[in-house]
Amino acid sequence: MKRTVLFAAIAAAFIPGVVLADMNYTNLEVNYLDLDGSGGASGDGFEIGGSWELNDQFHLFGSWQDQSYDGGVDGDVIELGGGWSHAFSDTLDFVGTLSYLDADFGVASDDGLAVGGGIRTRLGDSFEVDAGLKYVDFDSDSDTGLQLGARYYFNDSMALGAKISDNDNFDTFRLGFRWEF
Repeated sequence: MKRTVLFAAIAAAFIPGVVLADMNYTNLEVNYLDLDGSGGASGDGFEIGGSWELNDQFHLFGSWQDQSYDGGVDGDVIELGGGWSHAFSDTLDFVGTLSYLDADFGVASDDGLAVGGGIRTRLGDSFEVDAGLKYVDFDSDSDTGLQLGARYYFNDSMALGAKISDNDNFDTFRLGFRWEF
């Protein structure tokens, strides 16, 4: 009996740290966007997105961006897709994604499929970094990009983050808030 109580006390001491370190794929996110396009176009906007974890390996995700560029060009980008994650440890995941993008900028619109892959890792209980590659095959063109991001969790479920996406056709800097549940 004493061994069982001792084992339970030791396990309880370590379980909260493990729970905080596990990757969560159910969230809502709001981001400010700073956009730099090819040809000198620049602008800003915002993004609302989210993800829903179906099980330990699969999740669905989506986002909507409202963009405004210099010269009065406004646009919307919608992305819907699914992802697969493989945990190498409690704090390191490989994530692969497949999604559909629809971009509408008033004078021009395009859609396409995207495939991505990368890593997501927790550094302690409060800090997370991610890096990945993403290829988008639009009807009219293609785009390849590298993404690097970081998040600081100021409690168990809320984080402030920043992400840089360096693409062929445009670069994006995101600054935002994530709520995991």
